[in-house]
Amino acid sequence: MSYAKGRRFEWKVRDYLKARGYIVIRAAASKPIDLVALKPGEVLLVECKYNTPLTKARKRELLELAKATGAKVVIASKKKNEKKIHLTPLTKTY
Repeated sequence: MSYAKGRRFEWKVRDYLKARGYIVIRAAASKPIDLVALKPGEVLLVECKYNTPLTKARKRELLELAKATGAKVVIASKKKNEKKIHLTPLTKTY
């Protein structure tokens, strides 16, 4: 996937979360995470995946980040011919 498509998807996810009351920050170069979404008492670390799988190494990295910060990691995804954005919590069995 091109960088531009990935960025556009991140913007769609950002807008989706903002519409649900989150303050959303996009990380430069998607490091260490694509988006950070904040609400009172809730912090989401959002990894945006548009038609690409999450590698085992990246999953491990995200779970370590969640453990270190106490935040919840979610994977934002969208199927190719669908408009709906899916937010899936990252767990050890993801």
